[in-house]
Amino acid sequence: MSLPNKPLQEFFNQFNFQGYTYDPHTPPLEEFKRLCQARKWGPSKIGEHETAFLLAAGSGQDQRGSLPGPNVIEFFRKYEYQLFTYDLDASVQSEFQRLVGLRKWGKANLSKVTRQFNKAVALDTREQSVYSISEPIDPEDPGMQEVDLLADWLREQECRGYRYQGGLPELEFRDLVDVKFQEWCQDQNLRNKRGQGMSRVGRGAWKGSPEFKSLRTQFYGVVEEVFNLLLDKVCQITGFTPWQVLVGLYGQGQQGVEKQAARMILRKVFINIFDFLDAFKEILKNPPTTNRWKLLRLLKPLAIELQFPNNLMLGVYSALTNRVFPIEEVEEDGTLVLLLHRIKLFLTRFEDVMKDFEEEAGDELRGAEEEGRVGVRRLLLSREWACLRSLKSEGKSAPF
Repeated sequence: MSLPNKPLQEFFNQFNFQGYTYDPHTPPLEEFKRLCQARKWGPSKIGEHETAFLLAAGSGQDQRGSLPGPNVIEFFRKYEYQLFTYDLDASVQSEFQRLVGLRKWGKANLSKVTRQFNKAVALDTREQSVYSISEPIDPEDPGMQEVDLLADWLREQECRGYRYQGGLPELEFRDLVDVKFQEWCQDQNLRNKRGQGMSRVGRGAWKGSPEFKSLRTQFYGVVEEVFNLLLDKVCQITGFTPWQVLVGLYGQGQQGVEKQAARMILRKVFINIFDFLDAFKEILKNPPTTNRWKLLRLLKPLAIELQFPNNLMLGVYSALTNRVFPIEEVEEDGTLVLLLHRIKLFLTRFEDVMKDFEEEAGDELRGAEEEGRVGVRRLLLSREWACLRSLKSEGKSAPF
């Protein structure tokens, strides 16, 4: 008789409702698919809960003594040293606890390593599945199906070494780029060995390659499409143009302006585009009202909360959180361009400023980064920073 998988039971039981009750006798993958259908989850919701499901399923497999997968083995091999050699015959969880006990990592490093371990377990569980959990599930009511263009695009890019984990799009894209970079380097090295020309290999050469440029253009093109779709929803309710919606959120009763006037108003608005998408994506799936003025009044506080006091602060935040939208990738005649600022145009010492800020913030920054973008934002806005003050004074005349 097999042992019950308590983590798996806890995972499914949290989603019990009138239309779904966990059946422990159904194979886990089938049960997860049944849950997705009952909840009418679309791709992004599936991705959001998939990792937790895989970890729970993987925990159960570990209790039953299943063989470790390649990702878990690679994880442990990476951390082997004089006092620790991975024991393939021991359970995965017990080996992880043994490694942690020997390494005596601090809080920040332990959190980072734990995430790596959980990701390895989840990847192995997924790859051992008979079918992919994240394949589209057609709910009975097509109107309920969730559309997540970024998640769909990232899934389409899945390849050896990269699997979409349902994380933040910009971080998923960073992981994808790292994998593609390794592939590109291997290809370039092979070409060099075969005497098919001597190509430069490295990050600089990679970022100038057609492969990288194409990948980046595609990703940020989808980001802009998502941005436009969100604004379109507001436009349908308010009857405003996209730029008038933005002025309605960030201006002072100037909704009826033309696009050029909107450009002048919005040049003093400093927000991160990915933060904007995060804030408005959920609320605009089911707009709370069809009254144009009520909707703008509801959305305006959210919009204002996203603002940074200046371009410099926005630049530091965007760099620290990897939430940068390259201005050269934006549609010149679109609406998104009205909210973009050239982070480095007037800040010629930007890299030095980043280094100085990391030194000044010290452990506080490391703690904030563990918390994520919310922690980084809170830290940045918590006080005046000496390393930013001098550069801010240099940029006073810059038309931010």
